[in-house]
Amino acid sequence: METPTHALSVNIYGRGDATLGDGPSHIGIAVYEVGARTCEIHHIRNPNDTDFIYDPRTQPLQDDSVLRGRCELTAFRSVEQKDHAARLLSNFGRNDTNIPEFGVGNCQDWVAKAIQMLEKAGVVPSGEGQFWDDMINLSTEAMQDRCVRSGRTWIPGPEQVFEGEADARFVDKGDVKPVGKLMQNPALRERMLALAGGFLLVIL
Repeated sequence: METPTHALSVNIYGRGDATLGDGPSHIGIAVYEVGARTCEIHHIRNPNDTDFIYDPRTQPLQDDSVLRGRCELTAFRSVEQKDHAARLLSNFGRNDTNIPEFGVGNCQDWVAKAIQMLEKAGVVPSGEGQFWDDMINLSTEAMQDRCVRSGRTWIPGPEQVFEGEADARFVDKGDVKPVGKLMQNPALRERMLALAGGFLLVIL
């Protein structure tokens, strides 16, 4: 059997625990080469508090101070398989009818529907779409627990304690502002400046 060369996971950012006053976790779908330090993330964000936009980008796969963890969905044994999945996600994302209305849905709804699309296309296993639809509005800890109990592979993030809004307003170019209370850590500060303007860092 051929060794997997690429993979696809759901990456989860923020604690997302409503009992602690958190907003929902931000999640996106990552496509990446096995062993790579970066991934192509497919997600939606809310830059203006009125609308969501599809905003694919290249960013760290694992070395990310706000990543709580990722749940692997499937592996690919060729670049062609990976490119096919990436094209499907790109086409899905560019279709505005797939983007939820602000205040009605969020990034978690978008990811669940994107996975349902991938399931219909035969890219991910049967039942994956419903699995992630049932994840909507759960805490990150609960998502991790369900991933592990279902036999899926869960890879923990760097374990910074981080509370965030579901829209994850990844900062626009030229609009970089300090956010929340940062640890006296240059790497963390740099990452926070590059990430969500709607996030609040919680240091415990």
